[in-house]
Amino acid sequence: MKRIYKYLKVDLAVVLLGILFVAGSAMVELYQIRLMGTIIDVGIENSDMPLILNLGVKMLLLAVLGIIISVLGLIIPATVTTRFAHRLRTDLFEKIQNFSIKNVNKFQTASLVTRLTNDVDFIQRTVLMRLRMLVRAPVLLFSTVYLTYTTNKFLSRVPLVAVILLSFVMMYVISQGFPRFIKLQEKMDGLNRKIQESLINVRVIKSFVREDVEDVRFSQDNKAFYDASMHAHNVMLLIDPALMTAINFASIVIMYFASFIIIDTKLIAIGDLLVFINYLRFTMFSMMMITNVFMMMTRSKASLIRINEVFDEKLDIVNEEKSDEIQTRKGHIEFKDVSFKYYEDDTVANTLNNINFSIYPGERLGIIGSTGSGKTTLVNLLGRLMDVSSGAITVDGIDIKNYDLKALRSLFGFVPQKNILFKGTITSNLKLGNDNASKDLLRKASQTSLIYDYIQSQELKFESEVQQGGLNFSGGQRQRLCIARALVIEPKILILDDSTSALDAQTEELVMNNLNSHYQDMTLISIAQKISSVSKMDRILVLNEGEIEAIGTHDELLESSLVYNEIYASQIRKEEVSL
Repeated sequence: MKRIYKYLKVDLAVVLLGILFVAGSAMVELYQIRLMGTIIDVGIENSDMPLILNLGVKMLLLAVLGIIISVLGLIIPATVTTRFAHRLRTDLFEKIQNFSIKNVNKFQTASLVTRLTNDVDFIQRTVLMRLRMLVRAPVLLFSTVYLTYTTNKFLSRVPLVAVILLSFVMMYVISQGFPRFIKLQEKMDGLNRKIQESLINVRVIKSFVREDVEDVRFSQDNKAFYDASMHAHNVMLLIDPALMTAINFASIVIMYFASFIIIDTKLIAIGDLLVFINYLRFTMFSMMMITNVFMMMTRSKASLIRINEVFDEKLDIVNEEKSDEIQTRKGHIEFKDVSFKYYEDDTVANTLNNINFSIYPGERLGIIGSTGSGKTTLVNLLGRLMDVSSGAITVDGIDIKNYDLKALRSLFGFVPQKNILFKGTITSNLKLGNDNASKDLLRKASQTSLIYDYIQSQELKFESEVQQGGLNFSGGQRQRLCIARALVIEPKILILDDSTSALDAQTEELVMNNLNSHYQDMTLISIAQKISSVSKMDRILVLNEGEIEAIGTHDELLESSLVYNEIYASQIRKEEVSL
């Protein structure tokens, strides 16, 4: 609740004003009922037309006032809660943006999306209900209970008993609802995960003719969500029947006893009875409003817990208190006894183990190894996308943990395995890491990656549209655009994580030649599956099961490395078979 208050206190004065309008609207409605009773008991009873007209005009003016107050009582809370949700969602997104790969994997992408959208939205609606209903309902409840008591002490016992019985129903509904809504949110995560996975991989699904299988899997997740939703909402179905039973039963009892009172003792007038019945209905409906608010609070508690889990998640990677700016920017990298594992569990083996080697400024280093040998993990550690479990990585002799994160990452131009482009234009994608990039820089980068001619062939050239994920480009075009994007930031170190796999051998060789000729001072680290992609590098690092098996030139490794020879032999055989 402290976190909720943090995002509301900015508009605290406006919140209080909104509460006053909501409470004022309730008081106006109650006063109108009293005036209506006076018209019946005094005006009609005594045929006092001036009194009837006078009270009628007063009710009309109150109705206009009530409309104005009610509208303000709606607008102000809605505005406040919209601002509240905006601030909450912004901070939540900023926290997620600072997550490391480990942090993201802990929650999973689909769950984080649900927390940012559905959970924040539900908390917003709950706060809105609290600002409106949790003010209006208690005002109506206590006022009507008091007014029924002052109208007739004997009959006031009936709505009091109804309120007590409804309170027990409300407590039961709330106690049963919370665990059910927790389960409902978990099922929603699963459904969102399935939808996201199916939409992203729709081409793979179609290519393997798996539409029917995916439909079945979606139906299973959808049915699980449906069952959880029904299980959660079934308990809420008790509210309306209980409320209507209480209203109708109380009305019958009141009418029964009132008939004796009116006939025998005349201690209650017809107008007062009408007022009493209306107050009774306000009492019951205020109980329903309170119950609905508490039910929403129960469900939002599940959402609040999930959001707090994100806020409370300890970031793996943060700037040290005294972070150093990178001054020399020579780019001399050294791995010193580096080990890494994704989970701290002692039973889990290291992904990387005792890695020791150096990368010199301007060097061309190739990294090769079998699938799962730790190649991508190795380069992810360089930019502190993850932190080492033990050992240290230094740049120009200083541990990368002592550098400012932005300054450190500005050294690297990173082209990941999965080449993703963002919706926008080619220019907006190329300028992703350098907003101030000139046209000459864009041209040089795109020429180096051999995508410039294709861009110029488009009608809008650099302003051509890029669809979400770059789906309007081929795999090779996306790779070359991503290489150009990395070059635009003018990195000291360029990391290619299997980033030429979609290029034919001739195009790949031309791209590498361009990099060597146009960016001679830049350090190049290239992860590859094909030996032909790294054979001309200054040195090649061979990884095997998370350890360095060998390091040297292509010719040296053919003589000394068993793993390198096995990879080389298998690829030569494939080439011979293809021929």
